[in-house]
This record gives sequence, structure tokens and C-alpha cells, in this order.
Amino acid sequence: MPKREVGHPAFPNPLLLAVAVIAAVSSISFASIFVRLADAPPAAVAAYRVSIAMAAIAPYLAWKGMGEKTSWTLRAFLLSALSGVFLAFHFLFWIRSLYMTSVACSAALVGTIPLFTALFSRYFRHEPLNRSMNPGLFLAVSGSALVAGMDFTLSTTALLGDILAILGAVMAAAYLECGRVARRSLGAAPYAFAVYGSAALVLLASCAASNTPLTGFTPQTYLFLVLLALIPQLIGHTTFNWTLRFLPPTLVAVLILGEPVGATILAWVLLGETVSLPKAAGLLVLGTGILIASMSLRVQDQDDMRSS
Repeated sequence: MPKREVGHPAFPNPLLLAVAVIAAVSSISFASIFVRLADAPPAAVAAYRVSIAMAAIAPYLAWKGMGEKTSWTLRAFLLSALSGVFLAFHFLFWIRSLYMTSVACSAALVGTIPLFTALFSRYFRHEPLNRSMNPGLFLAVSGSALVAGMDFTLSTTALLGDILAILGAVMAAAYLECGRVARRSLGAAPYAFAVYGSAALVLLASCAASNTPLTGFTPQTYLFLVLLALIPQLIGHTTFNWTLRFLPPTLVAVLILGEPVGATILAWVLLGETVSLPKAAGLLVLGTGILIASMSLRVQDQDDMRSS
């Protein structure tokens, strides 16, 4: 018997959605902290993060079954696998950036995700860019240039870390765009399992190719790797994957903008990491630009979701 297409479900209780978003943002804000505290190579950190998260989902799927509320098609499978590839490279770029620049700069620059989701929508889904986005785009680029300029005066290493964070944003935007389509027929848990599995394969292959060690770490490092997988990944990312079924990817990307704020505060409290006044100004301009550009797309994206 052919499987029934899931389609778009009824919109959940707004309070439930709000609580889920707050929990997700709070969870992913700890990602930068756990990465910094884990004394392991970036590729190994990324591989552990998705592998443990995938293993944590497996018992639930064994109980419920991979097909629950899901219509597996070749297209859905390929999109899930491709989404995992993009997620793997997002983690490779972004985690490496955390070892080269400050938590505040890395988190803020990777927060340019909404700008790239808008560009992907324009060039891959042929949706016109909203002209009201231009002021926000200008501010975001100006803020990024200010932050990068400040880091260039510090070291080329910090500047390279900024570039890697932006590349991480590009990969994350592609991950969200693939998920937007795949989640139309896939339940949250089966989709997350497929994506994390694909990402794990890519990251483990990367570790093997680069002779990156996956063992021999301290007990504290293993603890932070587990926390990284369970809190930011399993709770944070999986919750955002769930919201993709009800919200457009650009709006989800806007919600993720809460991470730089939370990460910067946590880095100050837990790591003693401060931000200079000029760099703080650049981060403020960048964040304002991202918010303006993203909100200019909110109504358009919601209309697209209703008409799809």
C-alpha cells in the first residue's frame, strides 16, 4: 500500500511553539562554550556531536518506527542526505572558527544565515528579493566589514576565523533550505536521524582522511562532547527541525539569531571573554542589519507557506 503524503499539519499551539523556540535558542547558545571547553580537534568535536545525537534518537525510532508520520520518497531521502552534508560542513567551518576568533564574532557572523537563505530563495526558488531588505543587507555587510577589520588588526588568524564563520553560515542556510522541502513529508525524528547520520558519515570520513584522532581525550572532554550532542544538537537543532514544518526557513533563521546574544553572555560569564567597544559596535550593526533584512522577508515567507 502506498504511503500517504503527510503534507502541512495543523499549526501547533502558539504557546507550545514559543516554549519550544525558547528552549531551542537557550540550548544552542551553549554550543560555543562546550566546543571551547572540549579539548579535541574540530573535526572530532563535530563528528561526536552528530553521532551521539543520532544514537540518542535511535531508541525512539526503534520504538515508533522510521515510517511514523513519514512518507519516504527518493527525493526526500536525497534531500535529507544532502542536508546532512551541508550540516557537516557547517560544523567543520564554524567549530574551526571558534578556535581562531572570539565566541562573540564567530556566533554573530554565523548568524548571517538569514541573508543567505534569502539569496538561495532568490536564485534557486526564483523568488524576488524584497527591496525593503536592502537597508538591512547594507548594515549587515557594513557590520561584518567592521568586525573583520578589527580582527585583521589583531591577527590574520582571527580574520580567517571570521571567514570560516561566514562559510559556516552559507552551509547552514543550505541545510535549512533542504530541510524546508524534505520536512514536508518526513517526521521530525526520522528526518533528524537521516540528517545526523549523513553528517556523521561525512565527518567520520573527514577524520579518517586527515588522521584526526577520535580517542585518547580526557574524561572532561568526553563529558563536554556528550553535553554538546545532547543539549545544543539533540534539543536545539532537532527542535528547530520540528519548527521547519510550521515556519519558513528564513523565519527559523531569524529565531536562531538569539544564539549570538546567549553565546556572548555565556562566554563572558564562563570563559571570561570580553569584547572591545569598537567590535561590540560592529556586532551591533551586524545584528541590526540581519534582523531588519530577515523581518522584511517574514510576511512574504509566511504567504509562501500558506500557498504551498
